[in-house]
Amino acid sequence: MDATTIARVKALLDITSSTHDTVLTSIVASVSKRFESYLDRKLLAEARTQEYNIRPRQNKLFLREYPVSAIASIKIALDWDYASAIAVSASDYHVTSDTGTVHFTFNPITSYGGSNYAYAPDAIQVVYTAGFATSTANLITNYPDIAMAADLQSVAMWRRRDTPQGNSISVGGSSISYENPLDLVPDVIHALSPHRRLRFAANG
Repeated sequence: MDATTIARVKALLDITSSTHDTVLTSIVASVSKRFESYLDRKLLAEARTQEYNIRPRQNKLFLREYPVSAIASIKIALDWDYASAIAVSASDYHVTSDTGTVHFTFNPITSYGGSNYAYAPDAIQVVYTAGFATSTANLITNYPDIAMAADLQSVAMWRRRDTPQGNSISVGGSSISYENPLDLVPDVIHALSPHRRLRFAANG
């Protein structure tokens, strides 16, 4: 899902024709994917099935995607046979939607492989729905800071489209030098940083 629209980017660039729509569409899509990489989570809110590591006596699980809108099931299977595993009762956990944190009222495992410290790999399967928004329009409405950051980064990429790796260009007898390849611009990083996912070694 795109983080903004080419109409918004064209408005900032004062472009009124459709001549460059194909290029701008590609830029917006690229920026949106780059944002997901930086944020370390997806923009699109949709159903997902994911497995997580867990250690003995760990009673919190940090989901990769959030905000969380629904949990369909949580299963624990040290043998990875989720089809045979019984789902954890919804009364035995609580979800903090905005952070994607699952709080269990019990310890899902007490040991793994005879160890009280070893991580159990992919021992918990979570089927849930999460993400920023179900459409670009909803993202723009609910997360205007992310959408504006996408606008700014798209504009920066458009203006550097001929010299993305850094170069010197001549304009009317004068030259403009770019020392470095185009990265996320500072204002964009400032806007995205509060939404960036924090990684935890327990379940990554």
